[in-house]
Amino acid sequence: MQSVTALPGFERLLEVCRSRAHPMKLEPPSGRPVESFVAGQVMDPQLAAVHSRAGYLWVRDELYVFPEKHERRPDLHRVNESWSREWAAPFGALRVFAKDDRLAYCYATVPALVDERGLQPVVWVDVYELLYAVPVASSVDQFFDTYARYLESALASTGDGGEGLPLRAFPWSATEAIARDRELVKRIRAGHFDFLLTANARAREWVEMLGARGWKP
Repeated sequence: MQSVTALPGFERLLEVCRSRAHPMKLEPPSGRPVESFVAGQVMDPQLAAVHSRAGYLWVRDELYVFPEKHERRPDLHRVNESWSREWAAPFGALRVFAKDDRLAYCYATVPALVDERGLQPVVWVDVYELLYAVPVASSVDQFFDTYARYLESALASTGDGGEGLPLRAFPWSATEAIARDRELVKRIRAGHFDFLLTANARAREWVEMLGARGWKP
């Protein structure tokens, strides 16, 4: 059985960027031990594994992963300390680990929905309107795998990894890739994420579509 800290999805995203010559920046880890908690919540083990392998990841026009600790950049601990104070429950208990490269949308784990392996699902968070979040992956590494599939398809449609990428938005343009995540679809159908998306009708409709389009038992 594959270790929960194996990161094939993370490696897949890196490979998509390299093979398509899509600009990215990958910095080595700090060398310091990764902390076990983030703003009072247990750090997801796959997120800890990412930080043990990479100090920083930026994928142009797509996303960047907060460094665990950094003197100049926003880092995982400072961002979440501020986040937990700023947002009321249930959103204040999310743990943000990455951000859209162009806009203020965030990606976060959901400690309240940790599974039997200790893994936390991932949601995309909209902070522009009345706060809401939609599920995008059953785990951190699955998120990177899903994003890699989405990015690979988008870059293939342009014929290169350079300028001229079509207007698109994750997660709304990544329905097919997200629906491949069988565990996520099972949890959507069970209503596990409903408490995070009730404020937005578009989100509810899209998640219902994911549940209908996803893996069939």
